[in-house]
Amino acid sequence: MARKSGGLFGLFVAPYEGSDIRLYRKARLLAPVTMAIGLLSLVLAALMATTGAMAVAGILAGLILFCVFSLAMMARGHYRLASSIFLYALFGVMFAAIKFDEYRSIYECYVFASLGGFLLVTAGLVASSPAQPLLLTALNLAAIAALYVLDTLPLDGGAVTGLAAQSLGTSAVVVIAGGVFSTMTVRMQSDLVAETQRTASAARHQYVGMTEAVVVAQSSAMAIGTRLAQAAEALSLSAGAMRDAAEEETAGLGSLDEALGAAEAGEAVAGAAQGHVTDALREYSVKVREASASISRMVEAVGEIGTAAQERRNGILGLVKLARDGEERVTKIGEAIAGIVAATGRMDEMNELLGSVAERTNMLGMNAAIEAAHAGEAGKGFAVVAEEIRTLSETAAEGSGSIAAMLDQTRQVVSGASKASAHTIEFFSRLIGEIQDVSTTLDGLLLRLKDISAGTSGISEAVRGFSDLADSAAPPSTRRRPGRQLQGRWPRPCGSQPPAWPPRATRCCRRPRT
Repeated sequence: MARKSGGLFGLFVAPYEGSDIRLYRKARLLAPVTMAIGLLSLVLAALMATTGAMAVAGILAGLILFCVFSLAMMARGHYRLASSIFLYALFGVMFAAIKFDEYRSIYECYVFASLGGFLLVTAGLVASSPAQPLLLTALNLAAIAALYVLDTLPLDGGAVTGLAAQSLGTSAVVVIAGGVFSTMTVRMQSDLVAETQRTASAARHQYVGMTEAVVVAQSSAMAIGTRLAQAAEALSLSAGAMRDAAEEETAGLGSLDEALGAAEAGEAVAGAAQGHVTDALREYSVKVREASASISRMVEAVGEIGTAAQERRNGILGLVKLARDGEERVTKIGEAIAGIVAATGRMDEMNELLGSVAERTNMLGMNAAIEAAHAGEAGKGFAVVAEEIRTLSETAAEGSGSIAAMLDQTRQVVSGASKASAHTIEFFSRLIGEIQDVSTTLDGLLLRLKDISAGTSGISEAVRGFSDLADSAAPPSTRRRPGRQLQGRWPRPCGSQPPAWPPRATRCCRRPRT
């Protein structure tokens, strides 16, 4: 899906357009957060320099440089390096602010644990790999231990008090919980993106296969139609040839009738009449042979049509199987989409937990501000950090909203894919029904072609019998009476009625010779 970024942050987000959507979303969150932290640090550095807190001003200036460097790395497409610089620089500034503040107490560890928990939540939003939250967790634990050993333990005379043990345990639990949450969030984001990409790739392959199957089905249907049209044309030509042969046979029979009628004129013209009869029978025999050849060609054409229709029927059965396989594959795609919907629901739960953590962090920032106000002048630097905590908690809340919007977009895309999968399954069902109708039609055509072939074979046998009878009806070389030659030898197909004129020939044959 194409993404267009513009405006103030377009320079920093543009390198991630068209790549991993997870990095694109994180870049859209990290860019404004980094710029906001940099501008806030600039204002605070100027304020601290004006009030004489040069150490804090120097730390904030370093944070500004790190923010600028992080934005430069984002603009060059190095998101992982940019996010690492931002997170570790923010960690360093928090540690320096707590360490070099004049406020010394066991609550330093508790406050830094709160800051570290918020930093881990932020890492869950902007980190590119699970290793970054894990490393920040280890650094936070080490920083808490260092603050206790360097600041609190000497004040307690080197003895670990019960309050210190409780504060250290609570701080460790907060930091470890934040680290586990951030690590699982980053890993789940990576798994969700990877699963989405795999599902999209599988859907693309299934769609390509389905398109190829439809193209093959269309080509096969066109080939079947072409073969059937050619076979029908050949059958029509054969039928026309048979009709012409039948007409010529009718003409020959008429000539024979005229010749036999002329035989009744008298014995004087019997020889000439017999010659006419012989010519007519010879011409009739030739026409009958031509008709027999035409009918044989028609039988061969009908056989070829039956063979081609049987082959196309087998191809259509293969298309039915291929369409059913495509329907099963689309069903599997629907099941994968249902899995994505379930994973999106789990991300909603994690996003709600993230919003809850951001709200609690905001409360911790308010408590820290109240404690700083109680400390008076000694807690000014700590008050700055507390204000920064509240700002970051608000940014985290905005990030949680962005994640919710992203999950909503994912649900919409998945819903569209689910509907498309349902339409595809319906299309395959209709395609299978149409192919089965074509198969049924071809079965009926095969039965009709078999009937035509059987009937045509019978016609061919009858015509062949006509030809044999016509040959046997020709007069031999020896001289015989014309009447004797024709009597009892007229070609008469089995099951047909005798023609009207053979009785005249019979009467002619019985006439005494003068």
